[in-house]
Amino acid sequence: MKFDPEAWSFSRPSLGGLNTAFILPAKESPRYLLTLMHGFGAPGTDLVNLFDDLLYYLPDNASQFAFLCPEGPIDLEADGIPGGRAWWPLNMAKLMMMSATNSFDEMRDTIPPELDEARSRVQACIEEARKTIATEFKLDSTIPVVIGGFSQGAMLATDTVLRGTLTHVAGLIAYSGALICESQWRRSSNPVRNLPLVQSHGRLDNILPFATGQWLFETLSDLGLDGKLLEFDGPHTIPSEAILQTAKMLHTVGI
Repeated sequence: MKFDPEAWSFSRPSLGGLNTAFILPAKESPRYLLTLMHGFGAPGTDLVNLFDDLLYYLPDNASQFAFLCPEGPIDLEADGIPGGRAWWPLNMAKLMMMSATNSFDEMRDTIPPELDEARSRVQACIEEARKTIATEFKLDSTIPVVIGGFSQGAMLATDTVLRGTLTHVAGLIAYSGALICESQWRRSSNPVRNLPLVQSHGRLDNILPFATGQWLFETLSDLGLDGKLLEFDGPHTIPSEAILQTAKMLHTVGI
């Protein structure tokens, strides 16, 4: 799909108490809302550039969509990361120790104390975005949402799908995420069986080792999500193949 600047409108509204980057089609109604959340320490606009990449891989006859990138509520400037945001604080000393000993098993069932609040904020943001879309395009407010993210944002997206209250979820995207909340997630009663999944993880990831992504995929597969783990020989990043697979999923959602 070729990028036409006149076919899209870009804004930076506050939705549900979170600053966002919000892209809407200008000429026709969107068929779904894609929401992507950044990783720890990144600016709130970190994943906005994926919009152009997804358009490149989407076919010309693909349905229009709305694109939302919320900004994490925690400002990391005091932690020496100017412009950096987070969804919840990290225990850096503990992470360094786990990395040094290559023992991340403890992370599997960790529930960050601030996770519930982060999930609640993201859900409120998405619901307000849905209302904005409904008002602007004269639609109902149940437009399907595909939710995902990178690293910490992928963990939050997964938790939102498995433990949240969002309805009409149409897909999950987890770039370089990791398994947390295992016992809670495995008890999920949310309707996720056959939910489309795009997950990627680098075999050379030195932030969240490849095994943590494998554990996540095993859990999601056991819960019935439909997808494969895209393995790649690279670090903590998003490969072009993952963007291609995301575009393929989005095209299916939009049909």
